[in-house]
Amino acid sequence: MAAFVFEVIVALLLVGAAMMCWRVDRRLKALRDGQDGLRDTVAGLNDAVDRARAALAALDRASRESSEVLEARTREARALADELRLLAGAGERGLERFERPRRSAPGRTAGTAQPASRPSEDLLKTLR
Repeated sequence: MAAFVFEVIVALLLVGAAMMCWRVDRRLKALRDGQDGLRDTVAGLNDAVDRARAALAALDRASRESSEVLEARTREARALADELRLLAGAGERGLERFERPRRSAPGRTAGTAQPASRPSEDLLKTLR
């Protein structure tokens, strides 16, 4: 009888061990499936990183090119601004020479009304 009880206990232990093995097998299978999914995720992430690197390189090239264009335009604008200053200064000096003889002309009195301003004078005042 003791042998029978012992065999029943061993059989129960074997059933328990078989159930545990079945559960461990399911968990290992889920882990392998998850690992495959993780592998796919890592591969996708690597592709995304490569695309991001390529995009950053293209952005860097584009920013360098636009920086060069902007620099050239800035230089051109400064040269034009300097030229405009010279022209405005020459125009002001020319206007002063033109107005100086009229102001000091004989026969003019302080009470004489000034003639209406001409469009070129208005333009020059606007530029000042």
